[in-house]
Amino acid sequence: MQNFIRALAGIMACVPVAAMAQNSNVDRLCSERPGLTTSACITAPGRLQIETGLGDWTLERRDGERIDTVLIADTLIRYGIGGKTELRLGWTPFGFQRDRDTDAAVMRARRVGDATIGIKTSIVERKGDTGLAISSIATALLPVGRQPIGAGDWGATFQLPVTYRTSKTISLQLTPTVSAAVNDSGEGRHALYGGAAEIEYAFSETLKADLSARITRDDDPDRTVRGTPALGSLALSWQSNENTQFDVGTNIGLNKAAPDVEAFVGISHRF
Repeated sequence: MQNFIRALAGIMACVPVAAMAQNSNVDRLCSERPGLTTSACITAPGRLQIETGLGDWTLERRDGERIDTVLIADTLIRYGIGGKTELRLGWTPFGFQRDRDTDAAVMRARRVGDATIGIKTSIVERKGDTGLAISSIATALLPVGRQPIGAGDWGATFQLPVTYRTSKTISLQLTPTVSAAVNDSGEGRHALYGGAAEIEYAFSETLKADLSARITRDDDPDRTVRGTPALGSLALSWQSNENTQFDVGTNIGLNKAAPDVEAFVGISHRF
């Protein structure tokens, strides 16, 4: 009888630990920045998380034309409800574009960007410190901005983020994506689909490096835009405390269909 009581006490002592280990959506900072993929974790219930690209510069060269685009304070707000769901709101408050054509004529535009609304739902929760997590994200693009920073029309995107944590130091991520993307003309939509893959290495509990790549098929009706751009990315993130993360990184075009280079710096904060 005493042995049974000891065994039962041991099992009961393990219950809180097991319950914590089973849920990959625990109350912790889990930013979707940086990198080309999207993590599968969900913001904890009642917690508000803001992820902001403090500055983002993209350079694109094509047929003698040079386009520089700068985005300021591109922001995603995430709010957790119910443990397995989060509501999402995004907005690009300001963007600047400088376009120099083959005749050396320069056009400049300062615009407000578009907004997005979405919902993210956990499908598979990771059990323990390692394992698989899967979620889904449905997003609608609201054309509140103006071209060239805004798209000019409404759009929609569906993503299926997959995260597999092999150890406390290494995580693998996949993000398949399909979109009804706005045509380059600013009117109507076309199919855009593809995916991204990432490997994340944790040097410590606060410092991580992300190496990722993405390839998409863009079926825009405009033949000068249509293509299959491929990007590579290298980024670092540093978590200064349990609620704040800073990141910096660069994306490099791997073929002619992709922008040449992009550099960014951002912050994520949980309230």
